[in-house]
Formats: sequence, C-alpha cells, structure tokens
Amino acid sequence: MTFALISAFFLTVVMVLIFRPIAQSVDLLDLPSTRKQHVGAVPLIGGVSIYASLLICAIMFPFWRAHDGLQLIVLSLPVLLVGIADDHKSVSVRGRLLAEVFSCLVAADYFGVRLNTLGELIPGVEIQLYWLALPVTIFGMVGVMNAYNMVDGVDGLSGGLAFMTFCALAALAARTDAEATWQLLTVAAALLGFLLFNFRFPGRKRAAVFMGDAGTMVVGFILAWYLIRLSQGEDATITPVAALWLFSVPLMDTVTVMFRRIRRGHSPFKPDCEHLHHIFLQSGSGVNQTVLKIFGLQFVSICYAGASILFGIPQWISFCLFMGVFLAYNGVMARACRKTYSVRDLRR
Repeated sequence: MTFALISAFFLTVVMVLIFRPIAQSVDLLDLPSTRKQHVGAVPLIGGVSIYASLLICAIMFPFWRAHDGLQLIVLSLPVLLVGIADDHKSVSVRGRLLAEVFSCLVAADYFGVRLNTLGELIPGVEIQLYWLALPVTIFGMVGVMNAYNMVDGVDGLSGGLAFMTFCALAALAARTDAEATWQLLTVAAALLGFLLFNFRFPGRKRAAVFMGDAGTMVVGFILAWYLIRLSQGEDATITPVAALWLFSVPLMDTVTVMFRRIRRGHSPFKPDCEHLHHIFLQSGSGVNQTVLKIFGLQFVSICYAGASILFGIPQWISFCLFMGVFLAYNGVMARACRKTYSVRDLRR
C-alpha cells in the first residue's frame, strides 16, 4: 500500500514536468493582473497533473475498486475539462456550474453519494432530508468545489488546505474503512507532489506551477464525495457536523465573501480582494506567513472535528459552536475589510 502513495507522489511530479512545457506551448498560463500579483506567466497544470496521477493509481491499485473509487475519478473528468477550458479561455459562471451540477447529480443519483441526514442538530432530533436530499446534496457538493476554488489565491494555500483535510479524513476513516483510508491517502500524496512545485520553500521565491480552476474544482469534487460518503449511513465514519469542521476555513471564507458581495448588489462570483488571505497580506504578513496562519486555523478546526468524534461530543453542541465561530469570523472579517478600506482612502 505504501507503494501506492509513493507512486501517487512521483507520478504527480513527473506529470508536472511533462505538462509544464506543453502549457507554455498551448498558452495555458496564468498572467499577472491588477488582482493577481504574481511575477511572470505561471503554468496552470497542477490540476491536470494531480488528475492524471490519480487516474493511473485508480487503475493500478485494487483498493480503488471499493466505494466506486475508480468511478469517482472518471466522473471528475467533465469537471476537469471545463476547468481546463476556464484556465485557457475564461468560461462563463453558468457553464462552469452546469458541469459541476452534472457531475454532482450523477454522483448523487447514480452512485448514491447523497446527504440523507444532517445529523442531530437539535437535541434528540436527527434532521432527515427526505425529498430534499438530492438538491441539498448538489448544492453542498457545488459549494465545496467553489470554496476551494475561491480560496486559491496564495501559493500553497488551496493545495495545502486540501492536503490537511484529506489526511484528517484518512486518519478518521482508518478506524473502520481501510480502502477509503488508502484512497484518501493517495489523493493526499498526489497533492503533496503538486505542493513540491507550488509552495514557497527556502530558495524559491514563487510557485513554479498553479493548480488552476481545473485543479481546485476536481479536488473540491473529490473531497465533497468523501465528506458525504463517510458521514452517511449506519457505518458512517464521521458526523455531518464534523464534515463542516473539516473544511471550515474555506467554507467560512467563501460564505462570508459571497454574502458581502450580495449585500453590495454584486454577483457572488465576482472576484475581489476581500478573502482571508488578502486581509492577512494587506495587514503586512508575507505569503508564507499568511499561508501558515491559515493552516493554523484549519489545524485547530480539524483537531476539534476529530475530538468531537473520538469523545462523542453531541452533534448539536458542535453545530452551535460552529455557528458561533462562523458569526464571530464574519464580524471580524467585516471589521477588517472596513479598516482596509479606511487605510486605502487615507492613502488617496
């Protein structure tokens, strides 16, 4: 099994080296702009490399046959292709959403990856979704995909957050589901191979490649699949509320930013510079400092998710605590954004 993890890591590395010159020739590059402060044209081939690595591993290793693992990777292909098209030449929000909804609909309706229950959000009462299960599942999966897409604004951030979450899910699944554990660790190993080129290590001032929309959408889709798979049914490994905690940082950041855009009369998908990583950067933190601070927040959330399961903390308490943290986060971010605007006005 260890060979599978080593294979996923090195396959991603090899794929990056293969696809990088191809990206240069077909102009699959991310160029600097007023919103993107990186230097030079950066190849957007992280997502393609991760996907190719996972596809090869899913074909090679038998444990990927469990829980429709191979089918998951194949079903990610439409999302990948739309993401590549968006990276190369911008695709409309509607076009991207259609591809996301299609894959999520097939996952929910054909493979049974469906949110049938939200857990015991009220003491003694388990919230069953019944006929709402399908639309809520699609909404939730699309939400996870876009959360990882929107948080991808600093070298190493989106890939690092996903790596932490997949490792945490693998650790929790290890108690009851060996096949799912190895699948999750394989995805984490593939992400680590990508981070080798994306993270700012000593001696490297900037990322060599970016994940691109293709990568964030595929990684988000795979993560949403496992969050639902592992939180539903009699043999569930995690609770639905623990799933919220496991990706709380991208979730809270995305929901807060989208609500703020809607209040201003803008599209929730309109890009801006008000994400958590922007606030840290504008406050004087460097890129690596910003990434490590956000990793720290994610680590605390993951630790709570694990503790809530291991110590049997009632789900309604975890949910109330989650909502309290979310409201506090929203308030802090609103104040930070107002302060940022005030500083900009003074500089003018």
